[in-house]
Amino acid sequence: MKSFLLACTAAIVLAVLAAAVLNGLQEPVQQAFATTGVRL
Repeated sequence: MKSFLLACTAAIVLAVLAAAVLNGLQEPVQQAFATTGVRL
């Protein structure tokens, strides 16, 4: 039971860290599609 709770806690921590990293890597749509032929 102790190892199951530890695994659940580790999964939650990893998910929160991954979400934080991915939110930091995203860029706004105005930057991502900033070419001469795009009208936003």
